[in-house]
Amino acid sequence: MTRAFVAEVEAAGRRLPVRACAYEDDPPVWLFPSIGEYPLYDNFAYGQMLNDELRMQQYAAAVAKHAPGRTVLDIGTGQDAVWALAAARAGAQHVWAVEVIPKSAQIARQVIEEAGYSDRVTVVEGLSTEISLPERVDLCVSEIIGTLGGSEGAGSVLRDARERLVKPDGLFIPHVSVTTVVGLDLGAVTAEPPAFPLFVLDYVGQVFNCLSRPFDLRLCLVGLQDNPARQDLAYLSGAAEVETLHFNGDLQPESTDAAQIHFGKAGRLHGLALGMRLWVDPDGTGDPLDSLIQPSSWTPVYAPLSQAGLPVREGDRFEFTWSTELSDDGVHPDYALTGTLHRRLGPPVPLRWSSGHHSSQFRKTPFYQALFPVE
Repeated sequence: MTRAFVAEVEAAGRRLPVRACAYEDDPPVWLFPSIGEYPLYDNFAYGQMLNDELRMQQYAAAVAKHAPGRTVLDIGTGQDAVWALAAARAGAQHVWAVEVIPKSAQIARQVIEEAGYSDRVTVVEGLSTEISLPERVDLCVSEIIGTLGGSEGAGSVLRDARERLVKPDGLFIPHVSVTTVVGLDLGAVTAEPPAFPLFVLDYVGQVFNCLSRPFDLRLCLVGLQDNPARQDLAYLSGAAEVETLHFNGDLQPESTDAAQIHFGKAGRLHGLALGMRLWVDPDGTGDPLDSLIQPSSWTPVYAPLSQAGLPVREGDRFEFTWSTELSDDGVHPDYALTGTLHRRLGPPVPLRWSSGHHSSQFRKTPFYQALFPVE
């Protein structure tokens, strides 16, 4: 039975047809826009972060270990000022809590005052790249890691913090992030191309409104990371690592990586599931958070390569080059991937994918043409 239907999304003064699905039908895999790259955090988004148990546990442990006796900078403190308050409670000398969204900054001030820490936590409204502090701090805490490691601008923002706001020997939480890449057979877990549940369309419109136009926005796949059985069906390969960001080392937000994935079973390659591994503690201890295989508020991104799916067998491989370049805003990266699928049974197949933070392209590929049908 067909679950998908055409709905409309209101965006930038237009009503655009869009492929939708009924959430009540419990679609096994569905789409959600990657919103962390844009100033769209609301109660739902903050709630998802606070309900992420693994994320919260690792951050809490690292802050409790490294904040006592130190001055702290919390970049992107959010309306709940979670890590600013955690640092103060752990015994930080003073915390500077930076938040760019005015409403969230206002709420954070109230939360901090009600908690009784206004004397030790100062909310600074604005971008961390544009503010100054009366002193360099000992420790920087941030939760600006994106669905892809650097997609929310962590590389450029934390490099600036290292250069201007943190002492030369200061520490950063988190420690290291990498973006991960896995071959994906969507047909193994859904009979139809994934679509947006109706409640998601408002977020799609909000992302479009940020740029005052529609574009081929970055999309997340919901329904894989919290279901090992679906992962076994859909993931065709092990994970390759690209876009490594060393927040306590030589931080380079722009990079080019050569990588490859090897297919461990037969299937049809529709695209790639892109995730993130994150080592939180600056001591480098502990297992990483892994958004491809763990329930997480970071949801895997879908990089479509073939609508019909390219047949692959065990032993085939996909060799590719991954590039990360800062967009013209100097903060958020644009991503591009070019590569070749090598198969034992068949000629090599060139493949490419790109995703810009504020790209001008709309309906450029068959995937987006199907997702946003012609009006």
